[in-house]
Amino acid sequence: MKAFSLMNIGTEVGEIKGDFNKIVSFMLDTTYYDALEERNEHHQRKNEDMFSDFTDEEMMYYYVHQRKHIRKNRERKENTKTEYLRILLQFYQYAIDSESFLRQDVDDYIEKTIFKNLRPWHIRNYQTYLSTALLGKGGKPYSPATLDAKMTILKSFMKWLHDAEYIQYPLHKDILSTSLSEQEIPNRDLYYHEVKQLLDYYKDHPINHGLLTMLAMTGLRVQEIANASWGGVYLDSLSGHYRLRGVGKGGKKFDKLLHPSLYERILAFRARRHVSTALNTSDKGPLFPAKDGGYYQYKNLSNYIVRIIERTELPFLKERTDRITPHYFRHFYAIYSRQQGADIFLIQKELGHSDRKTTERYLEKVLQREQEIGLMWKEQDF
Repeated sequence: MKAFSLMNIGTEVGEIKGDFNKIVSFMLDTTYYDALEERNEHHQRKNEDMFSDFTDEEMMYYYVHQRKHIRKNRERKENTKTEYLRILLQFYQYAIDSESFLRQDVDDYIEKTIFKNLRPWHIRNYQTYLSTALLGKGGKPYSPATLDAKMTILKSFMKWLHDAEYIQYPLHKDILSTSLSEQEIPNRDLYYHEVKQLLDYYKDHPINHGLLTMLAMTGLRVQEIANASWGGVYLDSLSGHYRLRGVGKGGKKFDKLLHPSLYERILAFRARRHVSTALNTSDKGPLFPAKDGGYYQYKNLSNYIVRIIERTELPFLKERTDRITPHYFRHFYAIYSRQQGADIFLIQKELGHSDRKTTERYLEKVLQREQEIGLMWKEQDF
């Protein structure tokens, strides 16, 4: 396998034609970042443009890894960086594939760069391509939500390139809006009777039963569950309940209640995996070990959960047009908590939402039902 460098990624993308795994893996390595920062400092000392000698590849790399906070735990996480890189490299490949056209279409073509030769109509053409190409799940076009996510990241990158004076044109202003209408927002609601059916289906399967119960009763993200350690479980002397400590999205710490039924199912899971069920705060092993005893890769765990849900073929699944992912259980946690009388602020806190509006979106239908004007009527009047 050829060694990669930031200088030849353009060639590699052109040759690989869409298989970005090795390139993404290389570009996730942060060791090159300090060298770029030194070059920036050198330019600044000489009153030169910071990115005057950067390549397109280096600009993508720097943008994804750029440090904005003094504390490292506040930087972008690797999963976020991976998503950004895949989206930017997809655009980059499209641009490279269009290079011969760009040479004919642009006056005063600048060599050894793609980004500096882009014009507003090129961005619009890419947006049209991305919205119609059969690149989504099942060989279909991207969903409105996926398209919006991709264009949001690309727009941010293009704005940064212009603000950094790397490109001349404010291309981000020519990206058409991809914001979702109310009808296009994916329905990720999941209700108690549906969750109960899933749990009952797998009640004799300790692995699936434990994982699904953990998602339903904690509201944790699948990544937080995959990364949780057995040593994070402890018995709270104040309340007498078992709890789980861990670190979630954005480096936020969480301390989750483990209901007795959930705790018993965690123990059943661990017993089936033939690992210790004795509390040990120094145990750095996974809370839910994979077959090899190690930590799950969260994407593998997410895909596994999607598959076991589909495998049930329960009637309510056939009424849905989308697949139920682990994220749906966060919606269930919010909805069920509200139905049990929880305040929105408490739900927001438990889910780790920084913005109340996110929690309200989870609860949109529930809140609408609570405020339904028909409930004010006196039925006996009719």
